[in-house]
Amino acid sequence: MNCPCSWGVWWPDGTPSGTPYDIFLDQAAEAGYKALELGPVGYLPTDIGQLREELARRDLSICGGTACYDFLKARSFADVRGDVDDLCKRLQAFDVHYLMTMDGTAMDCKTKAGLKEQQIRTYKLFGEMGSYCRDTYGIEVLMHPERRSLIETREELERLIDLDLCICFDNGHYAAANGSWKQGDRSALDFLEAHIDHIPYLHFKNVSGEIRKMEMEGALAPDDPRMDDIMCDLEDGIIDYKAYRDLLDRLNFRGVGIIEQDCPHATTQEAFEKAKKNLAYLQKIHLIQ
Repeated sequence: MNCPCSWGVWWPDGTPSGTPYDIFLDQAAEAGYKALELGPVGYLPTDIGQLREELARRDLSICGGTACYDFLKARSFADVRGDVDDLCKRLQAFDVHYLMTMDGTAMDCKTKAGLKEQQIRTYKLFGEMGSYCRDTYGIEVLMHPERRSLIETREELERLIDLDLCICFDNGHYAAANGSWKQGDRSALDFLEAHIDHIPYLHFKNVSGEIRKMEMEGALAPDDPRMDDIMCDLEDGIIDYKAYRDLLDRLNFRGVGIIEQDCPHATTQEAFEKAKKNLAYLQKIHLIQ
């Protein structure tokens, strides 16, 4: 399983990579993937009939949806309900039961320190969104932790869990916000083990130890453009995927796992090669079939 993000697609217009959606679908299928996340709303066709045809032609299916909202500006769930309804109806048409959401506002720690009230409101809004989607569509909303966002630290995620909310656990974003730069960093593994009951869905990433070290030592500011490349190929970063595999086996994890590598500066062809390499690596270590 993979997603448009691995082809450098963060926004509906296909930027920053500019990969056309049909090329993404062609290459995802050719690389050996069978299921995809929809990615940013508007990148793949929003017409259900057209999307169904595009997927069927390539023997692809949908495993989840993704929506990025500016929770800081939303006064209540009512401000985003219309967009949520549109996406949930599309997911429901494909019998998909997971919707990942995240805060779309990048910020530093100093900025976040002055937003405690907005952060509390975001927890409330997310809870309302989760209840609404579950009751109306049978879809589980999962908060996706994002480096430099309102919800990224262990403490912030555990506040969600205390509200009995669930998480799409992105081990790369978590380790980049909470871990060290050293090979074998266990921050993501420790969180996963502690909270597996609230984690039905995984994003597989890895973190460049070199870039993380430069950030931690102050050589790179968190908003330095070079930080966009902090996520590296799965085999190469600080997270030991063999240990991750062993932990998932021990926990008897039976949820969804998505390969999702942020590579905004890669060309379409480079992203294609990375997608093939990452899939082959996880198959080689028997984390996936």
